Formats: sequence, structure tokens, C-alpha cells
Amino acid sequence: MATVSCGGTSARYRFIEKFGRELGIKRTCEWLGVSRSGYYAWLNREPSERDRSDKELRLYIKRISDENEGRYGSPRIWKALLKQGFQVSRKRVARLMQEMGLIARVTKVTYRAPGLRRFLASGENLRPDGAVPVAKDKVWVADVTYLKVKKQWHYLSVIMDFYSRRIVSEGVQNSVSAKSQVNMSV
Repeated sequence: MATVSCGGTSARYRFIEKFGRELGIKRTCEWLGVSRSGYYAWLNREPSERDRSDKELRLYIKRISDENEGRYGSPRIWKALLKQGFQVSRKRVARLMQEMGLIARVTKVTYRAPGLRRFLASGENLRPDGAVPVAKDKVWVADVTYLKVKKQWHYLSVIMDFYSRRIVSEGVQNSVSAKSQVNMSV
């Protein structure tokens, strides 16, 4: 309630219009520090040019939003209105959309991973039977990962027991070669 009493006169009148019947017009006007005659004059006043313009603009905003299945936010609707010849600010469109309760529907953003399909397709399966090992230290798998640290490439190689998922060995080298892999301790 404190924000209403700190708002402008028209905000107070709107509050009285909304809740004055329940609380009593006279008491609410006294509480908010406005005169009853001013409230009734405001109530019977013709809408301003701005209000009429906002009413018309709301129709166009709603139509553009519906045509685009609710995907357009205020920046896109503002641009569409400019293309239709309206001289309106982006903030005004955002305010009207907020008053109307129009919120743009977020579409799912997908990120493209270049070369991922090619990478997955190029690897050949070295275990064609696909059998699960039955004991530890029977099947080991290895991988090499490239890491760039302070503009220099390093290569992390890891060997893992396929049965127990235990890391058997790992090593970081500055070059990729068979000689550097032999130095890894098993």
C-alpha cells in the first residue's frame, strides 16, 4: 500500500477505482490524500489522446504477436511496427506488452558442433564383438586428449581397465609420438 500512496495522483485514482468499493470511496480517498471530487472528475474524464493511441497500438501489438505465434518480444514487435509506419519508441512497446501480459515464447537454442558427425563416423570399432569383459585386467581402453595451456599444446593419455573402470595409467606429454607413450608408467 505504501507504493500507492507514493505514486502519482492518477495511480492513486486507479487504486481507488479498483479497491474503493470494498474499502469505501470516502475512506480510501482520505487515506490516500486525494479529494473525492477529483476522483469522480478523473473517473468521468474522456480518455486522453495518449490513452486512445495506446489502445489502438495494443491491437496492432496483439495482432503481430499472434501472427508470429508469440515468439516475438518487444524489440521485434517494435521493428515490425516501424515497418508498418508507426512512430513509437521501443520502451513504449515494452510497457504496453507488459501491461497486456504478453511475454515472448522462448524457442530452443541449439548449438552446432562442427565436425562432430564426421568425427564419430570416422572412428572404427576395434571391438566388433562388443562383449563385456568378465574379469579385471583382461581388456584395457585408452584415449588421448589435446589440452591447450598458455598457447602450448599438451597431450593427456589415459589407459583404463574396461571391467573395473580403474585408471591403470595416465601421462601428460608435450608431443604425440610412440616414444613419448612408452615412457608412461604402467
